[in-house]
Amino acid sequence: MGQHQEAIKTAIKDEILGHFREMRAKPGDLLPVRWLYDDFMASLSAKELQALEEVISEMIREGLIEYVGGAKPTYAVTDKGIDILC
Repeated sequence: MGQHQEAIKTAIKDEILGHFREMRAKPGDLLPVRWLYDDFMASLSAKELQALEEVISEMIREGLIEYVGGAKPTYAVTDKGIDILC
C-alpha cells in the first residue's frame, strides 16, 4: 500500500477518534449517525470512502470501536478507544 493511501487512512482514523474526543465520549457512546453519514462521509471522495471501510474494519479489529446495527449502521467507542483519546 502506498504512502498516500496510509496517510488517508491515518487522517480518517484521526477524524473519527477526534469526533469522539470532541463529544467527550464515554465507553459505549455512539458515533452520531448524522455526523457520520451527512457530514463526514458526504465530504469524502470515492477513494477516501473506500479507505474509510478499511479503517473501520481495522479499528474494530484493534478493539477501538464496536459495530452497532441500525437503518444506518454506526459504531460505539470502546474502553480501549477511550484510552487512546486520553
